[in-house]
Amino acid sequence: MNNKISVGIIGGGIAGLVFANFLKNDKKFHITIFEKNKYLNVSASGIQLSNNATRILNKIKFNEIDKNLFSKIEQVRIYDYQNKNIISKLSLINFSSNFDYLCLDRNVLVNFLTNQITENVNLFHRKAVQVKNNHIVFTDGYAQKFDFIIVADGMFSKIRNQIYKSDSLQKKRITAYKGLLHSNQIENSSNVELFLGNNKHFVFYPINKKGDFSFTGIFNLQPVYSDLDYHYPGNVTDLLKIAGDAHEDIQQIISSAKNIYQWPIYTHSKIEFGKKNIFIIGDSSHAMVPFHAQGAAQSIEDAYCLAKLFQNNIFSAEYFRTKRLSRVSMIISKSNQNLFTYHLSNPFMKIIRNFFIKIICRYSYISNLFFGKIFNYDFKN
Repeated sequence: MNNKISVGIIGGGIAGLVFANFLKNDKKFHITIFEKNKYLNVSASGIQLSNNATRILNKIKFNEIDKNLFSKIEQVRIYDYQNKNIISKLSLINFSSNFDYLCLDRNVLVNFLTNQITENVNLFHRKAVQVKNNHIVFTDGYAQKFDFIIVADGMFSKIRNQIYKSDSLQKKRITAYKGLLHSNQIENSSNVELFLGNNKHFVFYPINKKGDFSFTGIFNLQPVYSDLDYHYPGNVTDLLKIAGDAHEDIQQIISSAKNIYQWPIYTHSKIEFGKKNIFIIGDSSHAMVPFHAQGAAQSIEDAYCLAKLFQNNIFSAEYFRTKRLSRVSMIISKSNQNLFTYHLSNPFMKIIRNFFIKIICRYSYISNLFFGKIFNYDFKN
């Protein structure tokens, strides 16, 4: 083990776990993950994985998980938020016959990733508070030295702030609500349903084949609390008031929901990928508004790309930056555009938007032209 390259990963979320999974069988590395939270008893939460993410995960046999634990999405149906009039339908088969857009409980993905590393990767539930002189320092003062350190502790990363001696995290004037619906009365679906409203949008999708669904509502509202947390409790009554002019189907979804929580949307004003022997990936590097299912997907891409560089003995944070910066910047730009177009309130502008949505969804060539750069990404060294 003394001859191995030691790698310490701060954060056992999706980014850190994916990175570890791609290096777990490479005998030249000794991998250790430090995650401050226990994985047990985590509240269920829906997650969408687009094709650029699933193609990477399938390299570590994610496509072999129980098919009842996820829903494969075939179509995105776009509606008006108030009257549920259909705007258009985007067929994901337009992109390719083996296009895998999956919706599932985030815990299913995390459990898969942790189960895959049990033999070859050390995982400790310890909170890191500092990186200093190649050492990770923990709350009890103990410090452990590594050849390389991966910072993957999420958008609220204090380690990143220490490295760059600044805090680029910015709170958007947006509040997101999320909830789950457990019901066998709703017909199981292979669709994501997207509702576009005035200064808001709502997404509803199945997360398995057991009749469980997840929803996310994003509203142009100042967050009501300031804690840096994803799981601030929400409730049905407050959400129904905020949903306001929602179609009755949306109101019924909210009324039947369990485990509602809310969180403010944060972004980083500057993207950072690390320096010297420290690498930063996922939300720690580039927190963004969540559109096109790219929040988790970009974390997965980061982790995969960095692991491939390590496998090829490329240990340069600057080189990693050159490989990821333009890609991530493009995704952030498109996400910000979506936030604007989804939340239009001017009736004339909405008519123009809906016209272009219909054109994009109707013709596969235009769909691929518009979304292909996002979903058909393939990393090259």
